[in-house]
Amino acid sequence: MTLGGLFKSTHQSAPLEGLFRVTVVAFEDKCNLNCGLRFAELLQRNRLFDVNFFNEPFAKGFLNLQGRNFFDFIDRGSKILSGTRSDILIWGYEEDGKIRLNFQVKNQYLIPSDLSFSLLDSLFVPLSYFSNPDNFNESFLMLIFGVIIAAIKPATEEQRLHQPKILQEIIEILANGSAPKDIGREFMPYIMNMLGKIYLCGRSEVLRTQDIKIVKNLFDDALNNRQYMRLPIYYGCIYNNIGQLYEAAYNANKTESFDYLKQAIAAYQDAHKYLNRNYPYDYGLISYHLALLHFELWKHTLDLQALRDAVSQLREAEKVYSLAQFPQSWCHIEGLLGYYLSSLGLSTKSATIMQLAIDCYKNQQKIFEQYTYPAEWAQIQEKIGKIYYLLGKQDEDEKFMQEAKNYYTSAIDIYSNLNMKAAMNEAKKLLNKVKDYTD
Repeated sequence: MTLGGLFKSTHQSAPLEGLFRVTVVAFEDKCNLNCGLRFAELLQRNRLFDVNFFNEPFAKGFLNLQGRNFFDFIDRGSKILSGTRSDILIWGYEEDGKIRLNFQVKNQYLIPSDLSFSLLDSLFVPLSYFSNPDNFNESFLMLIFGVIIAAIKPATEEQRLHQPKILQEIIEILANGSAPKDIGREFMPYIMNMLGKIYLCGRSEVLRTQDIKIVKNLFDDALNNRQYMRLPIYYGCIYNNIGQLYEAAYNANKTESFDYLKQAIAAYQDAHKYLNRNYPYDYGLISYHLALLHFELWKHTLDLQALRDAVSQLREAEKVYSLAQFPQSWCHIEGLLGYYLSSLGLSTKSATIMQLAIDCYKNQQKIFEQYTYPAEWAQIQEKIGKIYYLLGKQDEDEKFMQEAKNYYTSAIDIYSNLNMKAAMNEAKKLLNKVKDYTD
């Protein structure tokens, strides 16, 4: 793909025309350049984008990231995304003669999640660029295209198939392009951060040691210029991205990348210092990833403090991902908490902690109800049955063993009704272990 190949042909419909649906919201700016409309028209030249300009009037005070109204930011954008059926929403906000761009996608903070963009990840553009679209340097324009495509969570099979290929080609174009000569150093940390995000998203499926070094160097360049960043949350975003880099590197080869695990934890901990509870969605999502990594650390080291840290971080995430607002994410967290707490309770021989694990599994069943999700409900019954069995062995308590029998039996009944023979046979084996112990 060449730079020109991304632009719409006037002769015929090119392949992948309108692959990504993009909505630009009218920018909050104090000038008379109508920056949002000009930006939408600029994006419209890209054949991959089906661009919509959203210009309904509403107060945009929440775009000031120093405020405490981040919920409004998320909620307003989610409604626009839903109403326009777009893959991505682009916000613009004028600050000190620059336009700050932020990128919002559907389910931006839902878990479980892999690589993701924070809504706080920002790219600043010189205001002068909007007086004439030709002011956009080709490499800078390609950077913006790459950010938009990297931020989108693929919703169709065609997007899933083509997004990595397109990002790979954009990476090659950016690597061979020339940097804009009229952009001052104050723009560079944001550009370096976004370049790192594009590289990471484009290489994530085949992340090699060389790729990890390249991406890390880009993020380091951004941090080395942090003096130009107006708010601490911006370098919090960079630490968050470094955490994602090392987490992806660790997940690519868990048996040989223990150092990546420790580096991911350290980066996310640094991110938490800046993306604190005032930015709850970022804070909660980072807590979730820290919990996963601390649990992995425990599996490597058997250090109980790492397991306690995993539980603690999940509890922090639980405060953000409530049952009322994020029922599926909350359900996922409760399931992990049940597993982590049962592991901790077994390791410390604490009946109290194991009872907390049972409570978490029962919380899951508020979502996976018996008559709506019978198979999932039965699987949770098995997990609770196992905890009661372990408690019964530990305390030599027949009441716990009877509870284990009851839970296993209820799971077997469901599997039988669903004709799930393999699951039913496995549950019967577990039930027989209980009977063998008590008989």
